[in-house]
Amino acid sequence: MITERQIRAARGLLGWDAADLAEKAKLTRATLSNIENNLVQARSGSLEKIVRVFSENGIEFLGDYGVELRNDRLVTLKGENIFFRVLDDVVATLRNAQKPEALFACVDDQVSPPVVIENYRRLRKTGIKMRSLVREGDTYLMGNLEEYRYLPEAFFHNSTTVIYGDKVATMILDPETKKDENAIIIRNPHVAAAQRNLFNLIWSVSKQPKVTKADIRYDE
Repeated sequence: MITERQIRAARGLLGWDAADLAEKAKLTRATLSNIENNLVQARSGSLEKIVRVFSENGIEFLGDYGVELRNDRLVTLKGENIFFRVLDDVVATLRNAQKPEALFACVDDQVSPPVVIENYRRLRKTGIKMRSLVREGDTYLMGNLEEYRYLPEAFFHNSTTVIYGDKVATMILDPETKKDENAIIIRNPHVAAAQRNLFNLIWSVSKQPKVTKADIRYDE
């Protein structure tokens, strides 16, 4: 398993302080401090959370000493709250961007659970702009109408793709439950640029919704 030195080095490569890592790994500041200062024998569960968070952000641990930040990578997220974790990565990735924007293709606001709604609000409060392609005729829209464009029914597939920074995340649905089973995140500037261009092409020729009947709004 990883060492306290590798944890500190990994934080340095990502530009995170201890508070950033503690929040992302769902650990207390005290627990993380004890681990990094080798004051306690870290529980395997805590180290697994730390390794998972670093792995999702491009860090690879090499043996007992090495730490590397991969520029091109593919990560598969599995487990619970998959879309929540993707949105968490959106915030982390765009935190220092000059014009932060997240593009959402094939979204349905009406099926968003409360945890997703709160994270959309968190995106907006941090200054991240949102644009979304939704099913034609959808009138349950929680954002401002200018943030949406319609996709024809024949081209809508309820499996959301998010384009942000140099990353593209695609949700993969369980064919039986129709719920998010896992997600694939590709970190590659060329792939992200190509997907962003395609999104903008569709956006430029699509109609803007004229009305929303949503009883919950993101900016409330």
